[in-house]
Amino acid sequence: MKRRDFIKFSTTAAAAYTMGHSLSSFAGSNDIGNVVVILCRGGMDGLTAIQPKERSRLQKIRKSCYINTPLKLTADFDLHPKLRNFKSHWGSQNAAAVHATGFSYFGRSHFDGQNIMELGAYKPYTMSTGWLGRAMELKNLSSLALNLPTPIIVTSSAGNANYYPSRFATPPKAKVEAIKELWANDPVLSGFIDETTMSTMNPDPSRNVKKLAKEVARQMSLEGGPKVGFIEYSGFDTHATQGADNGHQAKHLQKVDDIIRAFSSQSKSVWKKTVIVTVTEFGRTVRQNGSQGTDHGAASAILMAGGLIKQPKVIADWPGLEDKELHEHRDLRETIDARDVYGDILHHAFDISKAQIRDVVFPGSKQKLDLGIWG
Repeated sequence: MKRRDFIKFSTTAAAAYTMGHSLSSFAGSNDIGNVVVILCRGGMDGLTAIQPKERSRLQKIRKSCYINTPLKLTADFDLHPKLRNFKSHWGSQNAAAVHATGFSYFGRSHFDGQNIMELGAYKPYTMSTGWLGRAMELKNLSSLALNLPTPIIVTSSAGNANYYPSRFATPPKAKVEAIKELWANDPVLSGFIDETTMSTMNPDPSRNVKKLAKEVARQMSLEGGPKVGFIEYSGFDTHATQGADNGHQAKHLQKVDDIIRAFSSQSKSVWKKTVIVTVTEFGRTVRQNGSQGTDHGAASAILMAGGLIKQPKVIADWPGLEDKELHEHRDLRETIDARDVYGDILHHAFDISKAQIRDVVFPGSKQKLDLGIWG
């Protein structure tokens, strides 16, 4: 490993349902691109984020969840109005999306679904490492988490250093000195004693995903900085009063847009070699429920932005929304394996061969997909 550097792995409580993390990686090469993952826990509604132009059908079965003032995207799909910054990157040729995609999980359990999306496996609890961690290991990237626990998605067989300094509201000087002494001989942490203890002495309770995204961008923009970023946001499980142009899903999509905006505004030097991508465990039902929300579904959508993208498009083998075309007569049917999508991203960003992705990163996947967005 040629260089070790890190981004603080931190949590935020901007709202009760929100938890944001920034992940660090240590680059073995400055020639590869950068990948930033936005983990959308709860089940992002792909039909809300990227609404197909099947107006009569959707208005009939999604009366309170139908988007009335979407942003025009393509001849077949529109974009949620809260994703306005994403749309600006689309206009600059630096954004794309994949629809009717998922992890081939249909059990409707958040626990199992999230385990699968982080492992990249086809069954939950069948692997001990995460797909992003395995990709990082192939490129000689390792990670350091200043949080407990280390996210499954970045764990690797090489292991992850994990240090969790307690956060005191007003720490006594003796405790700060104890942290300094504990870290003094560590080859990685010794270079970050002042920064970490200062943040410990001056906790910022207002930290939110936008601030985390800016910090990720700042660290990734450093010479020899990290090649992987990770931000987690929860709240997409909108069983009741989901809303449409505004409401709960709209609020969460706004947060995703804020993350993309905050990162892009602080990453001028690395933006051209970066791709930001969303990950979620499953989508939501096509038909709204009796509580004006949606339940756990199957396929969703993936949003991508960044300078590595050169051709804006919605990639989809569209299955249709009539009852007979739905999975179990209720869900958007999956037609594209999300593993193939993330595999193609890793192939182009990290120059990992399709064979390695098929055998190591996503075992059992086909990896025959070319998104055709890279120019």
